[in-house]
Amino acid sequence: MMYGDIGRLNCNVSYTTFAIAVRGQVSDQKESSSMLHKALEGAIRLETFPKTTVDVFALVLESGGSDLPVVISCASLALADAGIMVFDLVAAVSASCLGPNLVIDPISEEESCQDRSLMITCMPSRYEVTQPIITGEWSSARINEAMQFCLDAYSKLGKVRRELKQRRC
Repeated sequence: MMYGDIGRLNCNVSYTTFAIAVRGQVSDQKESSSMLHKALEGAIRLETFPKTTVDVFALVLESGGSDLPVVISCASLALADAGIMVFDLVAAVSASCLGPNLVIDPISEEESCQDRSLMITCMPSRYEVTQPIITGEWSSARINEAMQFCLDAYSKLGKVRRELKQRRC
């Protein structure tokens, strides 16, 4: 690979063999790695790391559902903790539609019964979405409701992260 004026980001998401109760039901690890990369690349100031590669390796030890939002949020915190310059922390929240109900960050059983799902990753203080992922057919009213549901969860998640940061300092 040639050196560049800006750094590169490599992401890899993998699962242990015992992460999921039923073997072979692990989500596509290449797809998860690609989604993690897309969610984080807009937040990292890669221009401050010329000729550098930033590697993010996520290993899921136990899957309980909503793995990717957890991986994205934790990876963002780990990058900031490692001193990597970021524009903002990336938060990820997913919502699943189970019949008439919306569920935030569903567990495995709820994911297996979902009609459709939505995952949004964003940088809350910049009011910037880094990656929306929508599966299934949604009416515009229902997707607006799900997005508002996720945004409300973001605000709560942001408060918790700020409190943790203040305690740590």
